[in-house]
Amino acid sequence: MATLAFMIVVFLGLSGVAAAIDAAVLSVTKPEIDELVQKNRWGAKRLREVKAKFASSVVVIVIVTNAINVLGPILVSHQAFRILDRTGVVMVTITLTLGTIVFSEILPKAMGAHHAPRLARICAPALMLGRRLLYPLVLPLSWLSERLTRGERTLGTEPQIRSLVRMGHKAGLIESDEESMIHRVFVLNDRTAADVMTSIGDVKALSAGCTIHQAAAESSRSEYSRYPIFGDSIDDVLGVALSRDLLRAVIREQGDCGVMSVAKVPLVVDTHARVDDLLVTFREQHMHMAIVQYTGTTVGVVTLEDVLEQLVGQIDDEKDVA
Repeated sequence: MATLAFMIVVFLGLSGVAAAIDAAVLSVTKPEIDELVQKNRWGAKRLREVKAKFASSVVVIVIVTNAINVLGPILVSHQAFRILDRTGVVMVTITLTLGTIVFSEILPKAMGAHHAPRLARICAPALMLGRRLLYPLVLPLSWLSERLTRGERTLGTEPQIRSLVRMGHKAGLIESDEESMIHRVFVLNDRTAADVMTSIGDVKALSAGCTIHQAAAESSRSEYSRYPIFGDSIDDVLGVALSRDLLRAVIREQGDCGVMSVAKVPLVVDTHARVDDLLVTFREQHMHMAIVQYTGTTVGVVTLEDVLEQLVGQIDDEKDVA
């Protein structure tokens, strides 16, 4: 009787472990694996290899699980028929059935899915070993499985990431400002320079023929730090003047010089330039303002602040507050 009880416990235990491993390997995601690899957790790299060759790994799990679930009841039944009468065999069958449902299916799979990252990386080396030992069976079965499951599930799309962010925020793992900024990031490439620019009618500009004194006087009446310099027309963009350069020139008694003597090379972009591309351009060109044109016609200016506001929201400085 003790032998029979021991066989039942061993069968349920092995079946439960196999079910937990199955659930863990199926549930663990690639982002979770990448995080484990970055943290240099034991077994993480092997788990990544297991996921990379997922079909063969599943074949190993299926072979082991079914071997346990087929041989276990046969051995238990054989022992039960040897030492028990018909009533005893019925009781063992009922116990084995209920035990299999609870301890070999429901509880192990729930725990395996819940602790998927930890359990999957712990059992990854064993799966790789099983793949080698069962290679003659794994090779044809994994080939057949791959033929029947051609194509890949698309993971990491923008809607999926947005959904994960919302779920993380609801769970309290991502703060509200973080959620807002992440959603704003995905909007950058949906907006253009024309969407965020200051229209030419609201732009303060300088004429190429004015002196530094005149330009400094104009800048003193405005609140901007950068001014486009136009030639014969607003479509003739010649440069950009910085207020600090004008002030420095006045202090050095160079006020009678032309404003072009302190002008910077202008950055001109098209109205269709994407905002995320503008951010890269500003960073690479070390510029904070660009002239926006449409087929050679100046329609406005866009600044680094305009771009950053798409990420963090409205930015107010001292003059805006005043």
